[in-house]
Amino acid sequence: MTSEQHTGSGPDGPAAVRLIFEYEGPDIRLVSRQRVDAAPPPSEDLAGTEATDEGPDVKGFWVELRDAQRQPLYRRVMHPPVRYDAEVFSDDPDRSLARVPVEEPKGAFAVLVPEIAEADHVALVSSPLAPGPTVAPAAEVARFALRPDAAEPDRRDEPDRGDETDQRDEPDEGGH
Repeated sequence: MTSEQHTGSGPDGPAAVRLIFEYEGPDIRLVSRQRVDAAPPPSEDLAGTEATDEGPDVKGFWVELRDAQRQPLYRRVMHPPVRYDAEVFSDDPDRSLARVPVEEPKGAFAVLVPEIAEADHVALVSSPLAPGPTVAPAAEVARFALRPDAAEPDRRDEPDRGDETDQRDEPDEGGH
């Protein structure tokens, strides 16, 4: 793999794709893709890692761009996007801020990734998306096709989403 493929840079400069996800509880959907002229964050080290076998002690949340053989091409480690608590102002004079549980988490988050020609799909890998500390090993929680002509890869433990495919497979602005 060349450095041009890793960075998303090319003859016209860096190119990236902004992926926007929405969530309700642990259910995450890819709702938008937009090509942007920006330098994406660098990838985490991919040496010695397999997309399906991260190891028993790897915890956290990250986004991976993968090829059609499910090999990681790019990885970005992030804070878990699904928030089960919120920071609020407190009435307690000794504590100006307090954390309170969120009963039904709902929101959106964006991820900037490089535009890589070989990228077939994006995978979200996470320790369990649930309230409480993140102590369990990470596993793939969702996978979304990046190309309109690609068959949608299987997703783990997700219900049928009906007509959502049209939203995920919208063409990128500006084309390729």
